[in-house]
Amino acid sequence: MLASVCASAAAPPSSINLTVETTAADLATIINQSLPKELYKGQGGLGTSVSVVRTGPMVVNAADNYLYLTLPVQLTFKYVMYESYPLKAGLKFKVKVNVTPDWRLKTEFYYMGLSDNLADDFKVGPLSLKPKSMVDNISQPVQKLLAPVIDAKVNDAVQLKPKVARLWQNAFSPTLVSKEFSAWLKLAPERIVMSPLSAANNQVRLSIGIVTGAEIVVGPKPTPAPVKALPQVQQLQAFDKAFRIQLGTDIFYADLVEALKPVLLEKTFGEDKKITVKGFNLKGEDGRLIVILNATGDFNGELTLLAKPVYNPQNNSLTFEDVDFDTKGAGVLIGAGSWLFSSTIKKTIKTKLDGSVSEQLEKARGKASSALASVQIAEHVRLTGAVKSLGLGEPAVLSDRLSLQVVALGESSVSLK
Repeated sequence: MLASVCASAAAPPSSINLTVETTAADLATIINQSLPKELYKGQGGLGTSVSVVRTGPMVVNAADNYLYLTLPVQLTFKYVMYESYPLKAGLKFKVKVNVTPDWRLKTEFYYMGLSDNLADDFKVGPLSLKPKSMVDNISQPVQKLLAPVIDAKVNDAVQLKPKVARLWQNAFSPTLVSKEFSAWLKLAPERIVMSPLSAANNQVRLSIGIVTGAEIVVGPKPTPAPVKALPQVQQLQAFDKAFRIQLGTDIFYADLVEALKPVLLEKTFGEDKKITVKGFNLKGEDGRLIVILNATGDFNGELTLLAKPVYNPQNNSLTFEDVDFDTKGAGVLIGAGSWLFSSTIKKTIKTKLDGSVSEQLEKARGKASSALASVQIAEHVRLTGAVKSLGLGEPAVLSDRLSLQVVALGESSVSLK
């Protein structure tokens, strides 16, 4: 069963993971919509003038964490009354993209030269010119023209700050994850971490994690937490992408009774001396589970069995230990019926109790996983999670149930579609 989390139990930190990505082709489409046709007109060196005109769309490739840009151009040189034939070439640049603390993408532009399909030299009247060295003189003004366009369009294509801000703001509002149990996912966002931007295989990708406390609360919708201002970028080479949800889990004794019925009710135990269990019930007391058996046979009356639920942090399991009969007030039973203490009934009860607890915890994991399979956080913002396992803690033995604060372990991601 899903249950509310006690206020004193601090939910361990989780990461809700957001991948922001775009393709080199999409970047090229957006950039080309804003590129001017005339790129430069002015001095070209050695007394010449030059005009640079774009002749086609810019080609964008993403590799080695850079954007590689190739811009097809036509260059025409003039000297006094002489004019060169048009030179067709590709201006090549590479761009490094970084994220500023205020969530903007900042581009660093580097000129890499001309494409390799040019002659080594050409003539303009009496001058013999080398095209590659001549173009080096005009690369700075062309770069100065292109840089703000590229910077703006990369930001338009990725839309980093709006996406992160929308997710951050919506994370402060509890989200219904199960109508059946009236279960709410409550987050407590703390900060945002990000790994360095990756540009490879013509994909540009950012991995972002909102570090938050997370718990599932059952009942009325919790009061939304005050929304904090969007924090600055905290860049890390890598970050923990695990999602941990604090989840109160109750294992009711009534469910354990149903599990024990097939192995206890009307079953006979013993060899030389035997008892048959005609009825039983369970309760919790002083940190132990108490099993009261109504028996007939070589002993008629009530037998009390004690079992202590024990959490083993080494293998993350909850089992029942020290399973034995209560000797208080047993009187003649100890002397005459000590065979009970070595009978198979203790092993039968322990084995079934251990197995039933495992089944109940697996049901809790399944319910948590189902609840988080697809959660609409806001319009076009959907959280998906898969609970891989449960991390257990010390159980509390109550009168009618065992109560555990477990942690559902898995991974989550956010889709912005």
